[in-house]
Amino acid sequence: MQFFDLSRKFNLDNILTPRKTLTELQQQEWFLSKVRIEHDCLTDTQIISGQVVLCSNEKTEIELEWLIEDTGYSLNVLFKGIETVENETTMMMVKGAVLVDQNDQSISIQALKLWIDGTLLPMLPGIRTEIKSRLNLWDYASSD
Repeated sequence: MQFFDLSRKFNLDNILTPRKTLTELQQQEWFLSKVRIEHDCLTDTQIISGQVVLCSNEKTEIELEWLIEDTGYSLNVLFKGIETVENETTMMMVKGAVLVDQNDQSISIQALKLWIDGTLLPMLPGIRTEIKSRLNLWDYASSD
């Protein structure tokens, strides 16, 4: 039998969605699930961007936005709002879990950004190569 604290208001999503701390997320196995690309071929923009979905073995998903920076000799994948200056709302979505701290309070977006940069990305050392390998960048390169 399951009991609920009736002194709290419950949202059905809060009951069905597990509450996880960043430490618990760190113990999960992560892999690249999807790569999406956004490119406006009708304009002369040189920016290639998109989204990446990272999944864990416990069905948690983190969606991040990325862009490709052309340094003149290599194409670097940078994650928006984490490795770039944030000049607009950065999409960073977590599905399958509510992220909380040790006191069961929702974590801040800054704490999530720091965790992604300092913990999650190092757990996936080949993520940038994997993103680039899923793209056919020749479709977006101009020939002179």
